[in-house]
Amino acid sequence: MSSYEVWIANHPSIMGYKVFLVLLIVILVGRATGIWLYRKRKNLKNTDNFIIGLNNLTYVLLSIWLFFLFLHVFGITIKEFFTSITIIAAALAIVFKDYILNGLNGMILMFGDSIQIGDYLKIGEHKGRIENITLMSVHLLSDDDDMIIIPNNVFVNSQIINFSRNPRHHSSIDFEIQSAQSINAVSLEGMLKKVLNKEEQFVRHDSAKLKVVEFKKDLVHYRFKFALKEYDPKVESRLKQSLWREILMVINIQKIQS
Repeated sequence: MSSYEVWIANHPSIMGYKVFLVLLIVILVGRATGIWLYRKRKNLKNTDNFIIGLNNLTYVLLSIWLFFLFLHVFGITIKEFFTSITIIAAALAIVFKDYILNGLNGMILMFGDSIQIGDYLKIGEHKGRIENITLMSVHLLSDDDDMIIIPNNVFVNSQIINFSRNPRHHSSIDFEIQSAQSINAVSLEGMLKKVLNKEEQFVRHDSAKLKVVEFKKDLVHYRFKFALKEYDPKVESRLKQSLWREILMVINIQKIQS
């Protein structure tokens, strides 16, 4: 037996530290390599769900690494630790159940493809663009620039409308005009289309269409539909405001003429 082997035999904890050092290098190099390969394959410059998920997975592995390093420093074996904690394991599972489920749901969202960072969606009464996904919550930036934080458990169990994943990016406005003031539908459609023509760089060609939804006793219910080339909530809001102003102007003109 060489002098090195004899020294290792007399200092077994040194070999343990070496193992921990190798594991740390594997975790960090694996993360860096994984992100580099993913960015290269996707030709990606920004951060997306997968990279955030990989970063969070690295943090989890590092936390586990630090925990077992702590046990090693104090000379506690894994068998001894789990034997002593068995009694309170059930209580810990109950206490941390929501945190564990939140974390698991967060990992599913990060590595899934149903939503992505930057998607604009509606969940419950909230609308906004996804700014970040963590192990505990999803962060939405609303149209009023308010940050809305939704726990992952609530997010995955809610009905979600992802406007960014609608391939045709349809939008519509509904309005009613009194029958006595109603004008020719063709003329009204032409007026509304002129509004969209000013923003033709955002609106899909020939997507605008006016539809009479329902005739009521004193009202005519209209629906004007159009589609964006690429969904942008700010552009959609601006277009709708312009359309509403045109509709109000038409109604006011009809009131004056009547």
